[in-house]
Amino acid sequence: MAEGKGKLKNSVLALSDQVVVSAGSFLSGIIICRNTSEADFGVFCLAWSIITFLRVVQERMIAAPYLAFTFRPSFNRKTYRGSSISHQAFFAVLISCIVMAVSIIAWLFGYEAGLAWQGPSLAFALFFSLARDQMRTVSFTDFTFLRLLVLDFTVVATQLVGLLILVWLNCFSLTSANFTLGFGCIGPFVAWLWLTKSQYTFEVKAIVLDWFHNWHYAQWLVGSRVLGIAPMVLVPVLIVRHEGDEGNAIYGVCCSLVGVSAMFASGFNNLFQSRTVLELQRNGIRGMLIAIAESMVVVSVVLTCLSGVFLFWGGNLLAIFGSQYTSFGFLTFLLSVSTLVVSFSAMFGYGLAALQKSRDFFWGEVSCGIVSIVSALFLLPRYGLNGAAYATILGGFAATLVTGLTLARGVRLYEPNPDSINVIAGSASMKSK
Repeated sequence: MAEGKGKLKNSVLALSDQVVVSAGSFLSGIIICRNTSEADFGVFCLAWSIITFLRVVQERMIAAPYLAFTFRPSFNRKTYRGSSISHQAFFAVLISCIVMAVSIIAWLFGYEAGLAWQGPSLAFALFFSLARDQMRTVSFTDFTFLRLLVLDFTVVATQLVGLLILVWLNCFSLTSANFTLGFGCIGPFVAWLWLTKSQYTFEVKAIVLDWFHNWHYAQWLVGSRVLGIAPMVLVPVLIVRHEGDEGNAIYGVCCSLVGVSAMFASGFNNLFQSRTVLELQRNGIRGMLIAIAESMVVVSVVLTCLSGVFLFWGGNLLAIFGSQYTSFGFLTFLLSVSTLVVSFSAMFGYGLAALQKSRDFFWGEVSCGIVSIVSALFLLPRYGLNGAAYATILGGFAATLVTGLTLARGVRLYEPNPDSINVIAGSASMKSK
């Protein structure tokens, strides 16, 4: 009974946290769209699509191994957590330096100073956005949802107030907006590091050894994900070819609105992936499958309701971005269905992560990319922007089918490690307290 109440409480808190994160992203997008030109907003969407790509790479390279191994006896240690924090910091510094270098090269080659300044502001926002993602990953594995909710609320409030102050002072620009979005993450992230300082230590030898161990597990995840999200880049290129820049702007705005569904899916990923891994260690295959089934029910209900909202009121919601977008409500519905369909693939992926079958992610991700791109080649010329959405739905179906079959095979071949179950269960119960 108590365990059931604990699960319900954690689910409510995790959902509340994701509501806060999603609302913050959505409202920030509206403020930026309303206070920039259509061309500038397109640049903003493109820049943050790159950030989204890099956040996915970090999730697969650093967060996924941490989620997969942190409950195991040999990794349930302070130095492993310290290694994960160090790996994330090195990755964020490296990527931020690359962005800075590109902006300097752009300035040297004669680009406008305002455009060149986009690089430093983007690097600043990127660094602290990646740090915030690390905070959220570790918090979800610790099941400290209430603290995370407070920290994320602080991030969102700081970002929104900062953007509104820029509008009020009449000094709003993409550069200032990027700096504001990054600044909002600093305080909560530093507070989290201080609050959890007794739970991690840094040891150079462990950092190096843990990196090679994690990379051996994550390399297939990273490679497969890069191929899997290729449509994120290639489909807009096809849209520009057939529908022009205006069509791409419409597609980007609709994706921004449907990003609410994607953010919910991301939040459920953080909650249910850690639970699925833990359930396998505590209760074996049966516990893992029950956790996956529970995640499918919750995600299906929430995302189906959101799809219904987009079906009936998508056009009205798009009016927030501008009256010129109100006739594309059905496109938002199709894109939300795509998010729903591909989320089932992610939930099957929880099981593969728990089974440590990182290589088996490859075929599901590749099938999604290939089917989406090939479908778009045929459907976009005939159905326009809706054709692009149909293509992403078909890609999601392909990924779900292949990943589901791969998981079924992994379950049949699974051999439990009985020596670790009791130790892990004890450590997990301590974490949940």
